[in-house]
Amino acid sequence: MGKPKNNTQAKVVVNTSSVYELKTACDTGLKEFLRSRGYEEMHTHTDVKLILGYIGVVFCAIDFAYSWKYPFEQTKWFSYISVAIYALTSALALVYSYAVQRDTFFVGYNKAKGHVVSAGSRTKSGEDTYRLTLTTRPIRGRQDPPVFNSKPVELKQSFASWFHEDGEFASAKFNADVESAIDALLAKKSE
Repeated sequence: MGKPKNNTQAKVVVNTSSVYELKTACDTGLKEFLRSRGYEEMHTHTDVKLILGYIGVVFCAIDFAYSWKYPFEQTKWFSYISVAIYALTSALALVYSYAVQRDTFFVGYNKAKGHVVSAGSRTKSGEDTYRLTLTTRPIRGRQDPPVFNSKPVELKQSFASWFHEDGEFASAKFNADVESAIDALLAKKSE
């Protein structure tokens, strides 16, 4: 006989003077909320950056093995190539992070509902405001894609509305605000 599952969420307490901790707690809370609503996370952004990193590391490992067996004069041309490939793949991963991924921290799909939701968050230095941007699109290749409001929905709110004075995360309030934002995002066009 297995132990019964405990459905209560763990208490999350953060340092309220750290915007980074507040943002991270909200990002994690959103991920948990979306997973509880049937969204499966897609790891495309991470996969692209990992592949680029592995390509650079593989070339450097081959260079190391080649340099181990043969003298430097015979292997220096391959060392130049492997270092250049490593630098190029690292630069491509950086450009991908800034140009494509940007502030997106969650991309998830719901097969039953037929759409993908992307969530990005940011904060500005010196402000106590969490800016959450939600976008959606139909799942690629679906025969009957639903019609969505194509405009992103932005939820902008002070961290104080989701955290108690002692730093405890008020997940019920956060989840209610996020749910209303997602409902607005998934509303069909009124045209």
